[in-house]
Amino acid sequence: MTFPGFSGADFDAYQPQKWQSRVFNLERLQVKQKLSQLGRTFAPEMLASDGSLLELELSNESPALWNQHKVECQYLFFSRNAAARAELDGINSRGRSMASLIEDPSPLRQHVFLGVRIDCDQVEIGLKLHSNAAVDRENLVRKLADHNQRERLAARLAELPAGFTIGLTGHDEVSVAGIDGAALTQLAADLGEADSWLSVHTTFSRDDAQLAEAQFAERVAELMRALLPVMHEIAWSRDNDCLSMSETLRENKAKKKQKGLQKNDRVRVLAGLFAGKVGVVQSIDPKGGLKVMLGSMPVKLSSDEVQKV
Repeated sequence: MTFPGFSGADFDAYQPQKWQSRVFNLERLQVKQKLSQLGRTFAPEMLASDGSLLELELSNESPALWNQHKVECQYLFFSRNAAARAELDGINSRGRSMASLIEDPSPLRQHVFLGVRIDCDQVEIGLKLHSNAAVDRENLVRKLADHNQRERLAARLAELPAGFTIGLTGHDEVSVAGIDGAALTQLAADLGEADSWLSVHTTFSRDDAQLAEAQFAERVAELMRALLPVMHEIAWSRDNDCLSMSETLRENKAKKKQKGLQKNDRVRVLAGLFAGKVGVVQSIDPKGGLKVMLGSMPVKLSSDEVQKV
């Protein structure tokens, strides 16, 4: 099915008196389905800087623990794929309490993303970066410390279509056309001190007639395409590594595969010809391959085939 446009009832599904009630789940589900239809019209164009597809996801329409038991709005969002997220999530979650991780397990607060948001008043199209997205946030801070990169990001923002603003949620916003490097640097610094969002967005009031038309999907696609280069400038990647973090990730990946095993550890073989035998680790490679001495016999095994004793 193609995106049919938004109706007045779609906005009414997010009236404050409905936020905490499951009675209105069906209303919100119908809006969620429209957002899905909208997103799929341009999803193939939503690419990360390495050419991989950004992952299309939708926020939950039902009040639950992870949305503080209220649904104020509905999100369609595009962020790095699951494998790329997993690589960074361990770093992003450092310093966050278990309660905060349970309350919001979605990638929205952990990774920069592009999104379409609908509430009772408007539709918003934009880029969002939460203060908890530590890797992307710190990458932005380091980028802005370099004059040339700072000016390039300011130029990218200035190229956005008319109507886009930038600011921290709940604070004053300014037009992206007038933002300079110094102001960007201050915004990034302020984000690190706040539990808030850096937002680059434009909005359409619910009364805007174009929202009711199927052709609104083309307008959204145009705006999302315009935001992609800004996302590429902010999102950490191996080609946009202002943190010099690639080596750290390689080491973390190797440690994960090695499962904490070290040279001279005693291990028991779990399966195969030598099941039950106990030996000593002689060496271990970055991919988790082991050389284990079983008595006087060297045997090659993987870290999955042994258990530390």
